[in-house]
Amino acid sequence: MSDCRFFTYHGWGFDSDFWNPWNEFLSSYGPVESYDRGYFNNPRKVELQEHPESVIIVTHSFGLHFVEEKLLGEADLLIITGGFLHFHPDAPQKRKRSRLILQQMIKELEANPEKVLHQFYKNCFSPGNGAIEDLGGFNHQLLLDDLRLLHQSELDIKRLKKADKVCILHGVNDQIVSNQKGRQLDANLGEKSQYFEMKNSGHALPYINHRQCLEFIEPHIEQV
Repeated sequence: MSDCRFFTYHGWGFDSDFWNPWNEFLSSYGPVESYDRGYFNNPRKVELQEHPESVIIVTHSFGLHFVEEKLLGEADLLIITGGFLHFHPDAPQKRKRSRLILQQMIKELEANPEKVLHQFYKNCFSPGNGAIEDLGGFNHQLLLDDLRLLHQSELDIKRLKKADKVCILHGVNDQIVSNQKGRQLDANLGEKSQYFEMKNSGHALPYINHRQCLEFIEPHIEQV
C-alpha cells in the first residue's frame, strides 16, 4: 500500500465534523483534508494540486456533487456513502411526489429552519435515535440555496468514472435517499464499483455505523 491523502465531503445540513468518527482511522494511513460547505462554519475548500500520494475521496450524500472534477481525475479510490446521481426518483409519479415533498421542505425551511433541521436529523439517524440538539449559528441562505439546487443537480456518470475504483455504502433503512439510488450508482459504474448495503442503517450510516463502514472499506484502502 502506498502513502494516502484523504479528502472528505459532508452532505447537506452537516459540516466537516460529520467525519470525526473516521478521522483517527483515516489519519493512520495519511493526512486528511476536509471540505466544509459552510452551513455552520466558515467554508473550506480542499487544495487542488498534484498529489504525490494515492488520493482517496470520501463523500456523504449531496457532498458527492461538490467534489471537483480535477480531484476525481486523481482519485485512486472514491468512497460514496448514501449517494446518488440525481435526488428524485425516475418513475414519473414517485418523482412528482418527491419534488412536492422537497418543495414543501424548502417552504418550511424559509420560515422555521430549526424545526426543519431537527426533523431532518431525526430522519437521517433513523432507525436509531441519534440527534443534534445544539445547532448553533447557521447560514440560512446557503441551506436554502443548496436545497433548491438539489431539485436539479445531476451528476454525469462519466465524471465519477474518472476515479480508478469506487466503493459504495448505503443503508437499507435510509429515509432520505432510497437504497435504489445506491444500486443505480453501482449498476452504472459497472466493474469499477463495489457495493455494500447495510441492514438496520439509515442515511447517517457513516456517523452512526462508522465501525461497519470502516471494516468494509479498510481492505480497499489497503489495496490502493
